[in-house]
Amino acid sequence: MLKNRVITALVIAPLALLAVWFLPPLGFAVAWGAIILLAAWEWSGLSGLEPTGGRVALVVILGGLMATGPSWADYALDWLAWPVVAWWFVIGLLLRRIPAKLLSWKYPLFVKLLVGLFVLASAWILLVWTRVNFGVLQVLYLLLLVWSADVAAYFTGKRFGTTKLAPEISPGKTVEGLYGALAVALAFAVTVGLYQGYDAIKTVDFVLLSIVTVIFSVTGDLFESLLKRLRGVKDSGAVLPGHGGVLDRIDSLIAAVSVFYAGSFLLEVFLGSVNTIPVIVPDETGMLEQLERLYASVALMHDGAGRPEGLL
Repeated sequence: MLKNRVITALVIAPLALLAVWFLPPLGFAVAWGAIILLAAWEWSGLSGLEPTGGRVALVVILGGLMATGPSWADYALDWLAWPVVAWWFVIGLLLRRIPAKLLSWKYPLFVKLLVGLFVLASAWILLVWTRVNFGVLQVLYLLLLVWSADVAAYFTGKRFGTTKLAPEISPGKTVEGLYGALAVALAFAVTVGLYQGYDAIKTVDFVLLSIVTVIFSVTGDLFESLLKRLRGVKDSGAVLPGHGGVLDRIDSLIAAVSVFYAGSFLLEVFLGSVNTIPVIVPDETGMLEQLERLYASVALMHDGAGRPEGLL
């Protein structure tokens, strides 16, 4: 099991990092969108939507929300992240305080599907906004932060874990594993902050943002564990050997991106050149033209080698 997990990670992680590094904003939006749509298919299964046609319909609806982004996303640029942050904050409190009740409640199918649309659509647009408004480095840091915290939690929990974090929902997760994840996040954030030349206050802001982001990532992981336990399955799918489904791999990220995006704006923590042009501008032109125009603006901030300035 661990061997398959490691092999799959060694294949997927470099591909994901290369995609973030080399793909233009449009390509990144499409690639991330494809992953989100695969996750939507798995979400429909976890929700108990049995007919194949119904599961396809959910994927199509989510794809439609993404494709029609120019008609709604720009209006939400300044505020969308905060309701998503509030959602995950409340979910985290509920998972910690009343896990047994969450497992005992009966959830209508349409509620589970609406939650899926909200969670997945917001995760897609917020990561795309992070890529376009903040640049490649911000996305790379978020991915590495979430992944390193996840790995640290796994191995720390295996070695030192004795106190269960949420035994009713995910018996394998421990408080010691969480501490390991936070310790790695602290070390990683301090290292990057010092390398970036941040002063003491900015470094503290960056560290706090990173720690809160990891806490939210754990909430996303636990929330998906709740869905799987309600459904009575171990994994969301079987696409990735040793890792389960696509949703199993991005559950932490879809929660973490909300607070990371909002916090980056609030604290003005930027790892590279900032593109101040909104990711999606609503007018009569199509999404393809809009994103291509955005890519042209981002290209102005690139050096002769075609890579963003100020890279680590």
